[in-house]
Amino acid sequence: MGIAPFTRNTPLKPKKYWRYLGFFFDCKLTFVEHVRIYSTKSYLACKAMLMLSNSTRGLSPHLKRLLYISCVLPVMTYGYHLWFYKNSPCKNHIQLLSKTQRQAALWITGAFRTSPTGGVETIAGLLPVHLQLCKLKNKSFLCNKKLHSSHPTLSLFSSLWEKGRGKFSIDKLTLGQ
Repeated sequence: MGIAPFTRNTPLKPKKYWRYLGFFFDCKLTFVEHVRIYSTKSYLACKAMLMLSNSTRGLSPHLKRLLYISCVLPVMTYGYHLWFYKNSPCKNHIQLLSKTQRQAALWITGAFRTSPTGGVETIAGLLPVHLQLCKLKNKSFLCNKKLHSSHPTLSLFSSLWEKGRGKFSIDKLTLGQ
């Protein structure tokens, strides 16, 4: 039982996707599989949260929103640094994640499923997914401002970091589309 050793009769075949530290890579680094897996996980978590309340009893909309932001949103945006950057083709990724957020917004507000997405997200107090990703990316860049000027991580951001002054140049920050 188990995996047969390599012989000329049984050639090894590479897998389509490679998993490392929870990230799913493919040969073209499109991260389609990674976003699909994590959007599915977060969507199923939203569907499972439906059991927590109903229209007459259960959690208040404020607690529902807090539950979504603290439990589902981190799963949904896990690894966004890999695929969300300036000029990246991420429209399909954002559409997948928007389905999860729409489901959560409908649950938070108790709205009908035919309600418009933008309105329901606004009433629920949720940022659109692309703006949420921009906000997370800005926060991660600005966290580097707290690092010491000789920190090795800052060598990776040489174009964003003014050497010698230890200040972030905010106008040079790149945001996803």
